[in-house]
Amino acid sequence: MKTLNNFLETTEYKWIENLFINTGKYLSAINYIVEHQPKFIVEYGGGQSTLMITELVNYLDYGGKVIGYESDEYWYTKHIESGWNKHNNIKLVDIEQVDLGVRYIHSIEEVQGVDFVILDGPDLTKFTPYPNTTYNLKDIVDSLGKEVPYFIDGRDGFRKFYSKLGYTTDIGDIKL
Repeated sequence: MKTLNNFLETTEYKWIENLFINTGKYLSAINYIVEHQPKFIVEYGGGQSTLMITELVNYLDYGGKVIGYESDEYWYTKHIESGWNKHNNIKLVDIEQVDLGVRYIHSIEEVQGVDFVILDGPDLTKFTPYPNTTYNLKDIVDSLGKEVPYFIDGRDGFRKFYSKLGYTTDIGDIKL
């Protein structure tokens, strides 16, 4: 059986251990992926983590796919230059501010069938007034008619927003 430890020990991605595992960053998401093997993962705030997740999913070889959405052209270009978009699955999209939230702009059809969502963007300090969430998870739930498990990297405002909506599938965040 392929495991996270096998992945870290037998691939070129040992760096993931120091950057993500040992710090606790993304640890709940990584453990969830290994244990539940979601078929379609969507990440808002694509980048190095998108590469890490994609490589893990590919290593586990269960037929999963990953799409990351990035809204900042500067960072998108940096992701490409750094080799983090080697699978061409980080997409540059526009973003809009709506009331006290933001929304990455893409068609809802692009994410049909998603069974795990990661919220790790955008940089909210670029917006005025300061938003407290992204609405994309809500859009997905509304479209599917059911909740999907999700992971939020930090971003307490996101957690509070989705908790107030009554969402119960937040897999949590491990703090080391």
